[in-house]
Amino acid sequence: MSNGASPGALSLLTLERSRSLLRTRVGALMVAFVALLYAFVSLLAGQMLILRPTAFHSVQAEVVTGSGAYAWWNYPALVVTGPGAVLVLPFLATVTMVVVSLGVGIGMSVGLVLAYRLLRRPRAGTTRPATLGSVSGLTPAVIALVTLGACCSTTAAATAGIGVVAQSSGTTIGSVLANTWYLNVFQVAVLWVALVAQEQILTVYGRLLGGDVEDAPANAPVDARFLIGAALRVGLVVAGVTWSLAAVAEWTASAPPGVTAAALVRWLLQHQFVSLFGICAGLFAVGTYRFLRESTPKSRALAVRGALLVGGLSLATWVPPPLSGWGVFGLGNELLGAAGAPAAWGAVLPPSVGPLSLALRWLLQFGLLGAFAVLAAVAPERAFLPLQWTTEPRVTSETAVTGPVPVSARDGLPRPPMATVEPGGPSQA
Repeated sequence: MSNGASPGALSLLTLERSRSLLRTRVGALMVAFVALLYAFVSLLAGQMLILRPTAFHSVQAEVVTGSGAYAWWNYPALVVTGPGAVLVLPFLATVTMVVVSLGVGIGMSVGLVLAYRLLRRPRAGTTRPATLGSVSGLTPAVIALVTLGACCSTTAAATAGIGVVAQSSGTTIGSVLANTWYLNVFQVAVLWVALVAQEQILTVYGRLLGGDVEDAPANAPVDARFLIGAALRVGLVVAGVTWSLAAVAEWTASAPPGVTAAALVRWLLQHQFVSLFGICAGLFAVGTYRFLRESTPKSRALAVRGALLVGGLSLATWVPPPLSGWGVFGLGNELLGAAGAPAAWGAVLPPSVGPLSLALRWLLQFGLLGAFAVLAAVAPERAFLPLQWTTEPRVTSETAVTGPVPVSARDGLPRPPMATVEPGGPSQA
């Protein structure tokens, strides 16, 4: 792709290609229809809208201010009553429902438009990209359905969605239900990441969308290396999103932790910095790798790699006391706590979640994120090598990372070598 057509980070984060694809009358109507349908189902699932006979003989509307109420995020709330229905619109839940409905509308509409274009233009060799591109439009909808209604009412606590939210973020269902604002944050964040991932797929398979896009569709074979690389990218995104939101989950506790120097190190370095790096590596593998290798001035790249090394080591290994007692701890500390070791050894009790959730917490959030951050800081070529197995051209079995710096066929800029590659088209991020 030429420089002028290369999508920047801002265009990816703002879903520029998805919005451009739907910038027609039919696209706008499709987004509106899907969004309204999802919003209606969400109202029913969250019991914000109850359709049944009531004791009210006329339609009445009331704005509840909730002055001094504990759940401040629900106010002001609009309550509408009538002979056959009751509608309750808490503030934050309503805003979240609108945002999520629009996201689902965009995601599903992109998938439908792409599927229509691919069916109208069948060509040899585009079957797998067509399938990936079409299914990508359903991903945001599937993720949104996981927590359908969760942002609207605590009566949705019986669904599996809230349990997934609570356990993946290291908190409890009771804490989430006591602070339902966290459900809103979780749902919007996860859906947005899904839309950004969809935008990446549209960028890779851009030629199938028509127009002046110059990207050739990737044709990496689906073999063991492809599956390993794809699983690693998905794992980094999932672990990064849930670990980042786990910092927010700490504020759902009955007694939120105080703002101390140790708490800031934990939230900013261990949680947010390492999590955002994992998300960027999973979504923008080549761009993140190039930032580590080509960032100017060099001091910035060295500072990032130094922070990754410290944050990754503190997550994947063990933090000595008294830092562990102040809230900065890692996998080794929680393993000691689970084994009943004393606090003098740096032991920290893990959260009270199920054994499967605890295993995933240790494996993904502590193990995968921590180990990847350390390896990326020390040897970024080897850290990002498996991620390149999902791109075109494919890497060979050799993992040599030395040699002259090649020139990217896509943008004409020098690129540090990630690995030797087989002959093929330009690399797709």
